[in-house]
Amino acid sequence: MKIIRAAAFLIALLSWMPLHAATPAPANAKAASPVATAPVPPPPAEDLPAVEAPQFPQAQSKLDEWKQTLDQVEGALHSRTIDDATLNDLRDRTSATQSGARDLILGVTPRLDAATARAAELAPNPKATTKQSSDVKLERAKLLAEIAARQDLIQQAKLINVRAQQSLDTISDRRRTMFANSVLQRSASLINPTFWVTVATAVPSATGHLIDLLSGWGRLLISQPLRAISGLAIAAIVVLGFFLSPGRNWWSRWTTRDPDVTDPRPLRKAGSAAAIVLVSTALTGVALLVLYQALIALGVLPSDVNPVVRAFFFTITFGVFFVRLTTAVLAPGRPSWRLIELEDNAAEHITPFSVLLAVVAGFGAVLDATNLAIAAPAELSVASQGVVAIAKALLFMGVLRIAAGNDADDEAAPPPKKSAWHLLIPVGWAMAAAAVLGPLAGYVAFGRFLSIEMIVIVSVLMTFVLLSQFAAALIAATFAFHGAIGRFLRQTAGLGGAAVRQIAAVLGGLVQLSLIGLAAFIVLTTWGVHSDDVVGSMSSAFFSFTVGNITISPSAILGAIAVLIIGIIATRAVQRWLEERFLPETNLDTGVRSSIGTGAGYIGVILAALIALSYVGLNLQNVAIVAGALSVGIGFGLQSIINNFVSGLILLVERPIKVGDRIEVGARMGVVKRINVRATEIATYDNLSVIVPNADLISGQVVNWMHGSYSARLSVAVGTSYEADPDKVIAILLEIVAQNPRALKSPEPFAILNNFGADALEFMVFFHVAHIGVDAGASNEIRLEILKRFRKEGIDIPYPQRNLYVRDLDRIENLVRELSGARRSGTP
Repeated sequence: MKIIRAAAFLIALLSWMPLHAATPAPANAKAASPVATAPVPPPPAEDLPAVEAPQFPQAQSKLDEWKQTLDQVEGALHSRTIDDATLNDLRDRTSATQSGARDLILGVTPRLDAATARAAELAPNPKATTKQSSDVKLERAKLLAEIAARQDLIQQAKLINVRAQQSLDTISDRRRTMFANSVLQRSASLINPTFWVTVATAVPSATGHLIDLLSGWGRLLISQPLRAISGLAIAAIVVLGFFLSPGRNWWSRWTTRDPDVTDPRPLRKAGSAAAIVLVSTALTGVALLVLYQALIALGVLPSDVNPVVRAFFFTITFGVFFVRLTTAVLAPGRPSWRLIELEDNAAEHITPFSVLLAVVAGFGAVLDATNLAIAAPAELSVASQGVVAIAKALLFMGVLRIAAGNDADDEAAPPPKKSAWHLLIPVGWAMAAAAVLGPLAGYVAFGRFLSIEMIVIVSVLMTFVLLSQFAAALIAATFAFHGAIGRFLRQTAGLGGAAVRQIAAVLGGLVQLSLIGLAAFIVLTTWGVHSDDVVGSMSSAFFSFTVGNITISPSAILGAIAVLIIGIIATRAVQRWLEERFLPETNLDTGVRSSIGTGAGYIGVILAALIALSYVGLNLQNVAIVAGALSVGIGFGLQSIINNFVSGLILLVERPIKVGDRIEVGARMGVVKRINVRATEIATYDNLSVIVPNADLISGQVVNWMHGSYSARLSVAVGTSYEADPDKVIAILLEIVAQNPRALKSPEPFAILNNFGADALEFMVFFHVAHIGVDAGASNEIRLEILKRFRKEGIDIPYPQRNLYVRDLDRIENLVRELSGARRSGTP
């Protein structure tokens, strides 16, 4: 709130600045006359000596080289036919060129700023009566020539940066176009009988090529059995090394999930799932990778078989990962270990479907690699891809049916609690239906893409759930009160428990955002979006991007925010040092110390805001113009706020009321605790906090018991009976006051007979105390002592009394007797 108030103060301060402050009138300006004046001639050009502009041959050589590279890239992009490999090469060259141009700009800009600052210092003063020396003019001419040369380098580098970014955008567009054309490529329909006749005629020849391929590899293995067995032995050693390693027991402890545990800890729950996926995938992947590399190194893997074997090993690794990921997240048979909200029956039935999906997906990938290796006819490849896509879509439909099912037989029974995953079921049905209809309609590539996309999305979502819960549990455990990092921060950095929890919350939020961005990025890569495109676009946008005619630089904005935060932290440190270390050692009273500390805080925040605005490149004169334009709206809409704000400044400067003063505002009496920018906090003697707007304290009537002097006069009133001796009462009152240590001897106390009351003689005793904030209790002490002395001296303090006089009492008595006699005689 203090930062917001300081910002409001800054806006108000700027709004009061005159709009013509940016263009001050000359000192000798005369009053305007009705006659039109001639336009002011421009100032004469400086008489500077001619100097040769400095040369930067190394930087210029780089610029020329980058221009040539961009010319080649742009020429290559004009070609209609271009493959993905060429696009990757063009992108790498363009990215290197753009990075070099940006580095050149960053390297030249500080030197340009330094030269500009020196030239400004040497600029002639128009009010000076003496001319500049020739040495100064020569130095200024050299600096101006250097500035022009460096500006030319920067302009060329900026142009190269823009051209490179345009080329990168063109490459990204070409990639997306190629991806869309490949996905939406039309093929034969799977329901066309003629197509299957063509496929049947192509099967014998493809089978023959496959037999030749496998037989050739078999002959190679038979001819070199020792090398083949050596590759298998190496892979077996890797697997055995894992099972026989000392860390196997540790992994086993994490991968084992006891079904009897009904409420596992979050870290144990998520960590066990992560260990299951990691161990299984790592073991399979490392063993197959070692075997693959060993076969290549031993020379028993022919080049024509290599793609098939690589695809086979990859599909096995991904299949293990997919199945173990499903098992880890769903935890069939162990509901307490499940990471998502799903029914037990559904979790148990989905797991077999995940195995079938992994098998079908792996079979399709190996089949595609085999078709390429044997140069199978296009019809055979289309048929295999279409059949596999339909099979995966049908399996997904089965999974969706199970996930959406409800086991409640009673219609009146409440529906089971469902997770957010159920929101994706309609989308999954739409994708699965499109994956089935695509091959049937002649879009096999589209159906194949959707079938692969479904597996990728499900894998990414389950991985996100696993990593998200594991990261949240890990951060909560490590930043807990007795956690390793939490204990370290409390003992080393001196942070409190609340600060440590706030750090953990911020870190957890950043991790979650990172995981969301990573998941979205992985999904987008399957849609033709490459990592280089995303990173390059984000890098360019980070430095600057243009919206209409406005250029926005997130890097400069973040830098300004960092400068503002550092300035505010430094201001708070100085303010705390003033309030806790320096000012208490002075003779200043509490109100002055509070005003100095508050004023230092306001000044520091304002300076930090001004420096941040200057860092971001915002002209303060423009801010003043905008603030002046907004002053009308502020005057109407925020009139009371600005009034209270200005009143707060008056309170801090004029100090009619200070912190620690005892004041009365209306029916409230209390002590001023804090004077803020909008309102003042008063603590009453009932321990209540009263927030009074500053404008009420300035414009209204306020009783300040401690204004100018802490001394104050108090009075105590007492009543006695009319039989008491007034002189004796006054003497007793003066004696009691004189004996009280809080009552001052000078001014001298005095007592008077104040009034003849209806029930008593009314006396008042007056006395002064040194500090009303400390000695206000003297009145109570004197009242107690008066009560004791009056009782001791036999002086009565009468109660309120009234005398009742009744007229014609005899007549009333006679009338009562007559009425009572009539009742006895029965006379009505």
